[in-house]
Amino acid sequence: MMEPLMSEPKERPAGKVRREIGSLAGDMREMASLRWELARLELDAAVASIKRLAIAAIAVGLMVLCALPILAVGLAEGLDGRLGVSRLGWLLIFGFTLLSCGIAGGTLAWRYFRRRFTGFEQSLEELREDLVWLEEQFEKSDSE
Repeated sequence: MMEPLMSEPKERPAGKVRREIGSLAGDMREMASLRWELARLELDAAVASIKRLAIAAIAVGLMVLCALPILAVGLAEGLDGRLGVSRLGWLLIFGFTLLSCGIAGGTLAWRYFRRRFTGFEQSLEELREDLVWLEEQFEKSDSE
């Protein structure tokens, strides 16, 4: 083993620790910046998905509210007295049918939305991985 030359100062343990802490702090800043960017992108995607659902629900709701009652009344007028059911009976039948279809359609739209909505899954997974990495870094520095 070679002896260090007198002109080359020997690195102190405190300097090595400071350098390691600086490197770790830089890595953590970069990691936090990247995680923040990922979370922001996922939030933007989630907001866009929710906006699309809201716009579609409003449009469908307005169309149904405007068209179906008019059609139901017209059909009830045409069927008045048929099969022994009065105009009021037909209106009730159509009303409950429309209500049932609306509830079923809303339920299906909600299930589809819940199945496709992924809000922050990647960010949470990345944070879990970061915690594992930090634990490994602290264990490594403790063993040195």
